[in-house]
Amino acid sequence: MITRSATATSTVLVVDDDDAVRQLTALALLRAGFAVQEAPNGAAALDLVESEEIGLVVLDMALPGMTGTEVVETLRRQPETATLPVLLITGSGDEHSVLDGLAAGADDFLLKPVRLEELVARVRAHLRSTNLWSARIADQLRARQNVISALGALRPSDDAVETATRVVAELATRIDADVLAVLQLDQHDRLIELATFNRIDGVMRGGSTLPSDAARDLVSRTKEGPWLNAPALLDSASAAVANADLAITVGAPIYAGERLVGLLTIGLHHGMVPPSRVRQGQLLAAAIDYASVLSAVAGPAFADRRDAHAIQLELKRSLAAREFHPVFQRILEIDTQKVVGYEALTRFDDGAPPGARFAEAWRAGLGSDYELGAIRAAVRASRRLPPGAFLSLNLSPTVLVNDGRRLGQLLKGIKRPVVLELTEHEEIADYAEILAAIAKIGDVSLAVDDAGAGFASLRHILELRPGFVKLDISIVRGIDTDTTRQALCAGLQYFAIRTDFRLIAEGVERQEELEALRVIGVDLAQGYLLGRPRPTG
Repeated sequence: MITRSATATSTVLVVDDDDAVRQLTALALLRAGFAVQEAPNGAAALDLVESEEIGLVVLDMALPGMTGTEVVETLRRQPETATLPVLLITGSGDEHSVLDGLAAGADDFLLKPVRLEELVARVRAHLRSTNLWSARIADQLRARQNVISALGALRPSDDAVETATRVVAELATRIDADVLAVLQLDQHDRLIELATFNRIDGVMRGGSTLPSDAARDLVSRTKEGPWLNAPALLDSASAAVANADLAITVGAPIYAGERLVGLLTIGLHHGMVPPSRVRQGQLLAAAIDYASVLSAVAGPAFADRRDAHAIQLELKRSLAAREFHPVFQRILEIDTQKVVGYEALTRFDDGAPPGARFAEAWRAGLGSDYELGAIRAAVRASRRLPPGAFLSLNLSPTVLVNDGRRLGQLLKGIKRPVVLELTEHEEIADYAEILAAIAKIGDVSLAVDDAGAGFASLRHILELRPGFVKLDISIVRGIDTDTTRQALCAGLQYFAIRTDFRLIAEGVERQEELEALRVIGVDLAQGYLLGRPRPTG
């Protein structure tokens, strides 16, 4: 074993099983003036460390056989290599490999795809000589490593604001900065403060949306890489920075994979002595490190929030533009073939499946608006339906309970019987609330949808006493050849007679199914056999 000399060598060992990536990394280091050795796996890397004087190891975490973490652990167990600098290369968003590698004793890390100029800068920083200057740098690296480890240990939340607040709070206790801000980049290249810190207000959740001019300039800088000195831009734009009298500000990008999703800024005020070039360099290096950790632990949450915001805006636009229309499906008496009602259904102009679009709207916080918008359109179009037949409108229990007043306004003036059909995509927690909401609306009937599927149950019928119960298509399909389905349907029909509601069979597509339902005694039916959903125009 060759013991490392007191003067650090510039030989860098690149360990990666991907030949192309390893050779590209080695070439970048060679061009920067470093001597380079290469190894395709962990065992070969350890052999080279024993036989060559290696100054630093650039180590891919995802190695065949011995993992990157195991290589680090082996190096740290040997006194001769206990302090050998190790720079990890790990996949974007894989915070677990980062934490494992740092816990094993690695000094630094970079996320794939690696920016070669940043790799060279990191290697150069770690290979400085062990004089007083180098010792000061080493102290800074150790301090930054402590912060990186602390940030990496934070458990990210699905809520990007919560994650950003935790990160800012951690940084505020560990680094000497006057201003901190984590900003999210939305789909329109606007910068939104998720969490901030300054000496006066402390840590704050949320914040400002930066003016478009300032945001555009900062995003442009950030897309080119980490930057130094933009206090004028931030001073006019950020509530956390305003009037802070900053001397310098540094910023570094936050990524989700290869997507730029945010920005970390750190600032120092003028004070008695302006920050030296050394201090500025230290601050920029720290910002790069901390933004890299944020990319690993929070980048996906930032991207999800950005995507969710984009979806919400598009849903709002589509709702305002009324990019949907109602269609109506006939409900017939099986024996007489008389049309007794019409179920209103919604079709979206872009062809989106209705169930998926309504679910998307609920996830975006627009579920009530979409359901009530669909009901408004159906009520207007129903004026052109033949008179006498009832109108069946789908809505969720949440809308019925929480938006009963708006619903009641929409139903005023309808000249035909109205049936409110409760969709069964959510559980009914409080039946009394449902009944109270129905009573406030007035003269409407209630239907329980999808009996035999989802949360629909006999208890729904017992508690709500609906006028109609929809027999789910899963029971109707193939009922003419399935005695089990026939028995279940017959039981529900008997239950209907005894509890005074009408059973409607959904999804009837074949004459044989209709005949089987008629024999069992089911009263009403709808389905493609009896009429497809159609607009009134």
